[in-house]
Amino acid sequence: MKRKTLSQQLWAEFIGTAILIVFGDGVVANVVYATRLGPTGYNWDTVTLGWAFAVVMAIYVAGGITGAHINPAVTLAAITRKSIAAMTGIAYMVAQIVGAFVGALIVWLMYQGNFIKDGFKNVFYTAPASGYENLVFTQYFTEIMGTFFLVLFVYAIVDNVRNIGPAANLWPLLVGFAVLAIGLSTGGPTGYAINPARDLGPRLFAALLAGDRAGFSGAYFLVPIIGPLVGGVAGAWFYDYLVKPFLPSPTEAVPEPLGADVAAAPATP
Repeated sequence: MKRKTLSQQLWAEFIGTAILIVFGDGVVANVVYATRLGPTGYNWDTVTLGWAFAVVMAIYVAGGITGAHINPAVTLAAITRKSIAAMTGIAYMVAQIVGAFVGALIVWLMYQGNFIKDGFKNVFYTAPASGYENLVFTQYFTEIMGTFFLVLFVYAIVDNVRNIGPAANLWPLLVGFAVLAIGLSTGGPTGYAINPARDLGPRLFAALLAGDRAGFSGAYFLVPIIGPLVGGVAGAWFYDYLVKPFLPSPTEAVPEPLGADVAAAPATP
């Protein structure tokens, strides 16, 4: 069997994150510029669905090689759990940021007509919503909690040994559902970066090649970097120490789904 080399793993993280940004920032561009349907044709649901399926497709492409971290917060959590070597994890993070940069470039090239006609609009990176610009604690707390839930959900979904995980080829779809839930429920205040590469790579592209002057004009750019890194580690350790110990051991039977006892009972005359 051919072994995965580090270069192959880095390629998977690069291409997976690039795909994530092409379809994630792509849906934002579609909504912000209202390219086809006009301003009333799109809404926040469009954005959250687009990002959810962007995650799903990226994982299906890269998941068989690295498990598709495509997120430095996920990689840092793996490093702290010693499931990946620190230097390998750092290399993953670099590949993820570069992939996100290239993904933003592809979106920019695809939507050139809008950038030329309507001028630069931020479709690349997150920002606080109106009313949240000065709520620094809330900004960090929202990104920490969003990524906490993301990693917690991912660890629960992929745990087919002790938890009620899905079939092997369905877990990317369930991770997409997790991202959708986070976006719909907690994404408002900060735009739910929940991924430092997803924000930093496109932010760098916007500043260096797209003529954006606002991305690094204040300290907010640190929020979608620091917040997710803290939240991702917290989510992984929460699952390891406050969920996993209470799950059945691999030799014990997994509990039946809710209502299974009723469904299995014979019908009464």
